[in-house]
Amino acid sequence: MKKSVQTLFSLLFCLTSFSPPLIQTAFAEEKPAEPPLIDLGAELESMTGGAEKPEARTMPSAMNHSNVVERVDKGGNVIPPHATDSNQSEHKQVSWGYSGKEGPRYWSDLSPENRLCKEGKNQSPVNLKDKGALGTTGLPGLDIYYRDVPLKVINKGHAVQVNYPLGSYIKLGTERYELLQFHFHTPSEHQKDGFNYPMEVHLVHRDGEGNFAVLGVIFQEGETNPALNILLKNLPKKVGKQEIHRRASLNPARFLPGNTEFYKYSGSLTTPPCSEGVLWMVFKQPIDASAEQIQQLNDLMGNNARPIQPNYSRSLLKSWLEAEAQQAPELYEFY
Repeated sequence: MKKSVQTLFSLLFCLTSFSPPLIQTAFAEEKPAEPPLIDLGAELESMTGGAEKPEARTMPSAMNHSNVVERVDKGGNVIPPHATDSNQSEHKQVSWGYSGKEGPRYWSDLSPENRLCKEGKNQSPVNLKDKGALGTTGLPGLDIYYRDVPLKVINKGHAVQVNYPLGSYIKLGTERYELLQFHFHTPSEHQKDGFNYPMEVHLVHRDGEGNFAVLGVIFQEGETNPALNILLKNLPKKVGKQEIHRRASLNPARFLPGNTEFYKYSGSLTTPPCSEGVLWMVFKQPIDASAEQIQQLNDLMGNNARPIQPNYSRSLLKSWLEAEAQQAPELYEFY
């Protein structure tokens, strides 16, 4: 009898200890929810409800990147690594811009925190040259999961920025980066074969260890962009104050081009303190925006593009391989 009881307990233990393996699916809405890697503390309690489903896009490849040690405040802005609670307010008072004595040429003179703006060897933006880029397809995949949320927009004076809550992210292989914010530059900061496009949007992400990854999408003058119209209809009236529009949502997945080939390199933030170790992925194909839309943003922000930075010893990669040209066979004449 005692042996039978022991056998019964052993059987029950085995049954309760067994759990079937998780099955990964290709659909973002069916994937189990993942805990956020960071907590920006920027969410309002009244906005945490709802069950928005992320919009997924799968793209070819990514690259290795270096560590970035900056912290991020509630607005998704970078706090310099050496800033403490006592001197953060002092740092925020340092103004910078895109012209005159506050322009990019003088950023490093405005604050010791900005020394990399002049001394750095891995700065952004760069000139994206097809001929000089190394084609490859053997790198970890890039998956994008963005969801619809109420529009939170702020006019920072030098840029129009849309802040994003937790729950939208990208994955580079197994690494997850939360979307913090996206903002616009007129003209584009990155050049394509030596030319600036009229506008560029930067989607800024960060992982739990402080590493940044930025997606760049360039705009060309063309048809009216419906997604951009949502932002233009809700532009903030005051500088420095975030406005929340609960009846408007702008999913940045709508800014992704149909052709998902992109350039990738290790660079920096394009604004002070110009911190390096930022993974950049800039899509090759531009998307359309009308001349009026581009002008409306430029009227609000002004020209806010940092000049092109030297490549130095960096390699520019691209997520595709060029088709090898078919060489015609040599013809020989015999006499």
